[in-house]
Amino acid sequence: MIRAGAVATLAVPAIVLGASGAIAEDDPLTVDTLPSVTDSELSGHIDSIDIPDIRAIDIPDIDTFEPEVEESGDETVVSLQTDVLFRFGEAKLSSSAEDAVAEAVAGLPDDAEVEVVGHTDSIGSDADNQKLSKKRAKAVADVIGTERDDLTLDVSGKGESDPVEPNERGGEDNPEGREKNRRVELRYAD
Repeated sequence: MIRAGAVATLAVPAIVLGASGAIAEDDPLTVDTLPSVTDSELSGHIDSIDIPDIRAIDIPDIDTFEPEVEESGDETVVSLQTDVLFRFGEAKLSSSAEDAVAEAVAGLPDDAEVEVVGHTDSIGSDADNQKLSKKRAKAVADVIGTERDDLTLDVSGKGESDPVEPNERGGEDNPEGREKNRRVELRYAD
């Protein structure tokens, strides 16, 4: 009985192996070897789908570039938020950011002397923030110089040294404050 069981146990794998060998010899199924299907064959398996007409798509509000203008005594400061102009940690303006800068300086007085001052938040080292603020101020100044060759530009970077809002509140991170601190200012006398 043990012998019969052993023979039966050996026979099952042989049948399976024999069958799998036959499958392996068949041609593989590809897109080119698929049988064609007629429309009548498909119609029994597909239901119609009603798609409503699309008349409009609601697009969520996107932050627009709105420079902040502050007049104080005989000086005007136009603050350009760098989150709109630059990618994180970069100083290259996109073409749309260049257009926004050009639009922002269109109303500056003719022949004005303009200080272009870059600022960062407190994330990163002082040295890195100083370099980044100067590079961003220069990128903005390059666009201004192209758009308004009548202006005299003085370019500088202050890094994180002159925040307009605290970078931290009560020892906790202040993202809203850091956002306001990341800016390039255009300062000119009225």
